[in-house]
Amino acid sequence: MTKQNCKTCEKEFVIRDEDLVFYEQMKVPAPEFCPDCRLQQRTSWRNEKSLYRRNCDLCQKQIISIYSTDKPHKVYCRECYHGDKWDPLSFGLDLDFTKPFLEQHHELMLKVPRILSFIFQNVSSEYLNGAAFNKNCYMIFVSDHNEDSMYVYNTYFTRTSSDLLNCFECELCYEDISCSKCYQTSFSEDCSTSQNLIFCRNCVNCQDCIGCVNQRNIRYGIFNKVYGKEEYFERAKSYNLNTREGIIDFNKKFREFIVQFPVKYMHGIRNIDVAGDDTINSKNSSYVFDSEELEDCKFVNYGNKSKTSYDSYVIVERSEHVYGVLSGITLNNVINSSSIWSGYDILYSDTCENSHHLFGCVGLRKKEYCILNKQYTKEEYEKIVPKIIEHMKKMPFRNSKGVLFVYGDFFAQELSPFAYNETVAQEYFPLNEEEALNRGFKWKKEERRKYTPTISSENIPNNIQKVDNKIMEDVIECTHKGNCKDGCTTAFKLTQAEIDLYRRINVPIPILCFNCRHGERIRKRNPKKFWQRNCMCKNEKHHNHSGIHCSDTFETTYSPDRPEVIYCEKCYQQEVA
Repeated sequence: MTKQNCKTCEKEFVIRDEDLVFYEQMKVPAPEFCPDCRLQQRTSWRNEKSLYRRNCDLCQKQIISIYSTDKPHKVYCRECYHGDKWDPLSFGLDLDFTKPFLEQHHELMLKVPRILSFIFQNVSSEYLNGAAFNKNCYMIFVSDHNEDSMYVYNTYFTRTSSDLLNCFECELCYEDISCSKCYQTSFSEDCSTSQNLIFCRNCVNCQDCIGCVNQRNIRYGIFNKVYGKEEYFERAKSYNLNTREGIIDFNKKFREFIVQFPVKYMHGIRNIDVAGDDTINSKNSSYVFDSEELEDCKFVNYGNKSKTSYDSYVIVERSEHVYGVLSGITLNNVINSSSIWSGYDILYSDTCENSHHLFGCVGLRKKEYCILNKQYTKEEYEKIVPKIIEHMKKMPFRNSKGVLFVYGDFFAQELSPFAYNETVAQEYFPLNEEEALNRGFKWKKEERRKYTPTISSENIPNNIQKVDNKIMEDVIECTHKGNCKDGCTTAFKLTQAEIDLYRRINVPIPILCFNCRHGERIRKRNPKKFWQRNCMCKNEKHHNHSGIHCSDTFETTYSPDRPEVIYCEKCYQQEVA
C-alpha cells in the first residue's frame, strides 16, 4: 500500500497493492489524482440532461441536442451522422511531437462532427438522451424500454409513470427512488413487488400501506401498524395525501419515523466482498455503485456484466480490462476514452464504434490501426504507439491552473465539450460559477429565457381536482426561482400527459421544475463516498453477539453524523428479513 497526495485537491489518498497489480496489467502508471478528482474529471465530460434546440449542420433540420448553439463543434442529426455523406478519416491529423498529444486530440475533436445526442430506436418520444427503445416518453434520461412516461432517470421497463430515479418494471408510479416491480406507488424508496404504497421505505410484497418501513408481506399498514380495511382507508383519507399541504406534513412525520429503524450498511444483495451501494450479484469489487454482475472492479458508477475494470462511469455488456472510460459497451483493453461501443485495444478516443487498435481517434466506425483519425498499417501503428506514450510522459498537457496531465490521466476538464454546470459532475460535486472557474472548469452562462412566468407556484391549486386544462397555457414559476445548484429552469409548462397522470393517481401539480425535482431526489440517495463504521446492533439476545455490541466493521456510504442506525448484513437479515 502506498500513499499519494492528489495533484488537484492535495488530499492524501491510498493506492493498494491490488490496485498496483491492475495498473501494471493495463500498463499505466498509478494515478496522481485522488478518486474524487478522477470522478469529477470524467463526469465533467458527460452531459446527460442539458438539451438545446439547434439545426443539424449538414441537413439543416431542427434537432434537440446535448450541444448548445454556442459550442464550436459541428453537430449532425442521427441520420446524417450515420450516413455516407462524410468520412471521419477525412479529418485525420499528422502527429506533431512538438505539441502535447491531448492538445492535438482536442484539435481533432473540434473538426470531426458530433452526433446530436445518444438516443436509439425511440418512438414518439422527445427530449431524451442516453435512451433507447422508449415509446411515448418525454424528458427521460439514461433510461431504456419505457412507455408513456416522463421525467425519469436511470429507469427501465416502466409504464405510465413520472419523476422516478433508479426504478425498474414499475407502473403508475410517481416520485419513487430505487423501486422495482411496483404498481401505483408514490413517494417511496427501496420498495419491491408491491402496490398502492405511499411514503414507504424498504417494503417487499406489501399492499395498501402508508408510511411503512422495513415491512414484508403486509396489507393495510400505516406507520408499521396493520389495520382493518375500513379503518385503514378512513385513516388514510384523514392525511389528505391528495393535497400539497398534506404531502408536506406527512413527509415531515415520515422522515422522523424512519430514523427509528435499522438500515443495512449498503443497498444490495447477493454480493461477495463488495464495498459499494445499490450493487447486486457482484464480487471482489469496491467503490462500485448502481451496478450488477461486476467482478474485480473498482471505482465504477454504472456497471453491468463487467470484469477487471477501474475508474469508469458506465461500462456494460461484458466489458473487461477497462480503465478510465466515461461510457462503453462491450469493451476489452480500453483506456481513457469516452463513448466507445464494441471495441478493443483503444486509447484516448471518443465516440467510436465497432473498431479496434485506435489511439486518439474521434467518430470512427469499423476502423482499425488509426491514430488521430489517420490510417496506418498494423506495423506502423505498433511502432508509433509506444512513441506517443513516451511523448505524453515527456510533454504532458498543462491546464490553465498548471496541473499536468500525463499518460494514464483522463482528458483534462477544460478540454471537455461541455461546461461544468451542463454535466453530471454538478450533481456529484456541486459548484457555483466562481468555484468552477477557479478549479479550471468551464461555465455556461444562463441563456436568456424566451418565456416569462404567468403564474407563481403559490397560486397553483393544491389539489389536482381543482385544476382544469387551461393551466397548460400557463408558464409556471419554479419555487426555487433559480436560487439553487440544480440547474433550475426558473419556470416550466405542463403537458396533457402529465395532467392526465396526476389526475389518475390523485397527486397535486409539482411546484418545482424537473431539474430541481431531480436534484431533490438525488440528494435523498447516499453520497458516493465511504466511511469505516461499526455495526450498531445491540440485540445480543437474539443475534448471538459475542459481546453487547456486534463487532462487525464495514465500509458504508452512511456518514457517522447521520441519524440512521446502521447494521451489518447478518444483523440486518436477522432483524428485518
